[in-house]
Amino acid sequence: MTLLISKVQYQRSEKGEFHDVAERSLADTIFLVLNYPWATERSLADIKLSCPSVTIENPIGTYLKIGPYFSGKFSLYYLDTNDKVYLKVIPTLEDAVSFVQAYFEQKGKLQGFEKYGFVVKPSTHFRTNPFEYTIGTRAIITFFRFPIYMMAAILLMLGLSYLEHPGRFNLIAAAETMLWVFLLLWGPLIYLFFDYLLADENNYIQISRGHEEFVYGTIDNKKTYSKQDIVRINAYGLRYQRSLWSECEVFIITFKNGEQIKFTSLLISSGALIEKFHDRGIRNNKKFFATSGSVPMIKLA
Repeated sequence: MTLLISKVQYQRSEKGEFHDVAERSLADTIFLVLNYPWATERSLADIKLSCPSVTIENPIGTYLKIGPYFSGKFSLYYLDTNDKVYLKVIPTLEDAVSFVQAYFEQKGKLQGFEKYGFVVKPSTHFRTNPFEYTIGTRAIITFFRFPIYMMAAILLMLGLSYLEHPGRFNLIAAAETMLWVFLLLWGPLIYLFFDYLLADENNYIQISRGHEEFVYGTIDNKKTYSKQDIVRINAYGLRYQRSLWSECEVFIITFKNGEQIKFTSLLISSGALIEKFHDRGIRNNKKFFATSGSVPMIKLA
């Protein structure tokens, strides 16, 4: 009996976030499709790749996603092994079931779809994202993204100036000036980076918007928490202020049992954390230079 992984998305789900991920037979997959809450989930839902849907994946690398379409119809999105997306609009859910059956019987290969429009990294809409955050290359690039963009712009302007006036351009002097300006402007950010690195170097958080539970701890010692048990979330920094380190923040999450966890925006950016708690406010506490040590745990009343 053929078993394929199937999974569902809801309106609250992020791109790449799936629920009820499991291997299922054809009969169980059809049951999943027919019993999905289409009536409630399709209301006000956007017609796009990440949508309220049921997704099936085949080991050869193809995916079939069933989502809503206008006027009560349904969208079938097919991702082939070349990372190309194809679309077919069908009138009823029963028609979708016939394509699910064909997907099983034809070993993950389907035909008769029209090519979908251009999509950047289309597979991210079909593959499961673990939403794990640690201190790695991606976290460091995210933390320094604005200085990186500014440095690239300055280098481009210097290169253009050199091409226009090569004889009068002192490359060494320009590089020295740029280095000093960079250190003066971004020195505080560099200091906060090493401060946050010391605090969160071994920390780990796995969290997404649509799941009620999340995991926090160190790489070797993790604990599962429930969003429903949170009393409040405090952020300390200069968010929304005119500061070169406005996105440097320290977060403290307080739970009903009095337990607290503290981490920084190097582990997970403020924008990403706000996205995870879109239906819950994060209390912003203004602090000019929010180092990890300058933000003590909160005493509950």
